[in-house]
Amino acid sequence: MHRLVEVGSWEAVEAEVSPQLTPEARSFQVHLKRDGIDRVTEAGVLRHDCPPAPTVGAGKDCFAYVLSGRQVGPLGVQTLTARLRLWVEPSDDSWQVINFDYQLLNS
Repeated sequence: MHRLVEVGSWEAVEAEVSPQLTPEARSFQVHLKRDGIDRVTEAGVLRHDCPPAPTVGAGKDCFAYVLSGRQVGPLGVQTLTARLRLWVEPSDDSWQVINFDYQLLNS
């Protein structure tokens, strides 16, 4: 997660993203930067109540992260908080992300 959010380069996370999810993940990284999200505030916690996505093989287990950042707007600087959930599956000697969802909690 640190490499996706704080390093912010595609090369830093490319090996951990399934090929089917690559276009969405690349776009998502751009979206994070545009939102001003640049820190992992709370490390991932394994949750067992996530919404499943059967079409990609994602069950109810996912890792939930809290992200944060700042955005400068016409009314000044606003602190942002977001939630990111990742569904993973084993791949060789590592894990690959097979699904994700992101929600900006305040804006």
